[in-house]
Amino acid sequence: MTKRRKYIILVSAVIVAGGGILFYFMNAGKKPAYDITAVSRGQIIQGVSVTGSVKPADSVDLAFEKGGRITKIFVKVGDRVSVNQILAILDNADLTAQLAQAQASLAVQQAKLEELRRGTRQEELQIAQTTVTNAQKTLADAQTSLESVKNEASASLQQVYEGSLSAAINSVAVGANSIYVLTDIQFAHFMDYTQIGSDIAEGKEKAVLALLGGADAGRWSNAAISQLSGGAKKSVQDAQNNPTYANIDKALSDVEGALEKIKAALDTVSVATTLTSTERTNLNTEKTNINAEIITVNGKQQTIEVQKFINSSGIATSEASLTTAKNTLAAAQAQLNLKLAGTAPEEIKAQEAQVLSAQANVASAQAQLAKTILRSPLNGIVTKQEAKTGEIIAANVVRVSLLSIAKFEIEANVSENEIAKINLGDPVEMTLDALGPAEKFTGRIIKINPAETIVSGVIYYKVTSVFDAENERIKSGMTVNLDIQTDKKESVLFLPYYTIKEKNGEKYVDILDNGQIKEQTIKTGLEGDTMVEITEGLAEGKKVVVTK
Repeated sequence: MTKRRKYIILVSAVIVAGGGILFYFMNAGKKPAYDITAVSRGQIIQGVSVTGSVKPADSVDLAFEKGGRITKIFVKVGDRVSVNQILAILDNADLTAQLAQAQASLAVQQAKLEELRRGTRQEELQIAQTTVTNAQKTLADAQTSLESVKNEASASLQQVYEGSLSAAINSVAVGANSIYVLTDIQFAHFMDYTQIGSDIAEGKEKAVLALLGGADAGRWSNAAISQLSGGAKKSVQDAQNNPTYANIDKALSDVEGALEKIKAALDTVSVATTLTSTERTNLNTEKTNINAEIITVNGKQQTIEVQKFINSSGIATSEASLTTAKNTLAAAQAQLNLKLAGTAPEEIKAQEAQVLSAQANVASAQAQLAKTILRSPLNGIVTKQEAKTGEIIAANVVRVSLLSIAKFEIEANVSENEIAKINLGDPVEMTLDALGPAEKFTGRIIKINPAETIVSGVIYYKVTSVFDAENERIKSGMTVNLDIQTDKKESVLFLPYYTIKEKNGEKYVDILDNGQIKEQTIKTGLEGDTMVEITEGLAEGKKVVVTK
């Protein structure tokens, strides 16, 4: 090789090496032209922000969102009620069953999903096993608690019935004495067949028949009446001999009816007639005694119903806790199983879709059930209560009106695009311009005006909220900034708004697949302030590309 050729090769090598070094330094500081974010799981809160003003508080009219038959009424005019207190309930047995079925289906789908997932580390297996053990203990405690609640409920109801039977026994004695007093007055002044004499005899006849079972006893003497043992007296005796709840209920009902007839009989005697002072006193005393016994018997019947409702509610709560404990144990056991086995990603993705569908069914069933329960949206006083047990009503028919005990309420206009998101009882966070943004107040929506309001050619709907607590610095006319929480979901998949794109009516995101950016079609659900729920198309932890 000549010296010239060696020189050319050496220069070429230097040029190539130098070019490589220059390329390296020119590109070494460059970063990818995109960012990466992952699909997360957590809470999403949807809200509507509006501005309103403070007004003096007013009344609010309440109606069921759906029609049906009223089964329970818990308030009357003049009662003081608190926020979320149940006022009345429609027949919802079918919806309760649907919700239970939906919850059971959700539990099954969640258990299946957990079974499909797997973990392999020994530490995770130990944690999962501990969770199962704890869940088993919680379930055992819940079962014990349920039995305790049932026993306590049975004892409480037994005590109430025993007190009611004692009251019925006393009412029979009081009623019999009133008949004796009436008979004394009858024999002294009204044994003739004048109009008043006949009225007294007829009223006494009905009273004796109802209380003691004696027919045609309108003109009987006390000696004859005292030999009777039928009517309500016999019902009470039967309940004493065989104190079943059904017998005691019948005794109370019969005694109540008899007392009403005795009251009517006593009222046939006018105190304006020629009675002695002692007779007038005795008559008035018996009227007072009978009225008191009617109130007592009615009170005992109501106490029984209230105790039954308390028992039912307590047992239902304990049963719900037991169901939760069972579901928790099932989920924990499923999680443990997941740590012991694995599944293809496609199967997990398909099962996640089944869980989302089951969750939607539960949410729908809960929403329908909630529409059968009329709750108070505020702390107030009942000013109108026109609902009747057994009445079949249509949706949106006002049955209860409340007067707020709050001094002020807040009125705000919501656009037609947002109003469908807002429901009665939605929580509200508020700030007042006069007090500054750092001081926050809480409240809730109590009224949604169904009629539109036109402002500058734009359709709005007026909503009313109240403060949870009064503050002496709040004055009428102040401007209020309201953040209304319209919906909330727990443990859902979500992504930031800016990652989601739309094309041809379909939403999609960009994902990394083997180093390549590809489009992935998705479906979305609840929209929060900055995050959007992902209902289909992505799994938790999936990397999404955000182009710079």
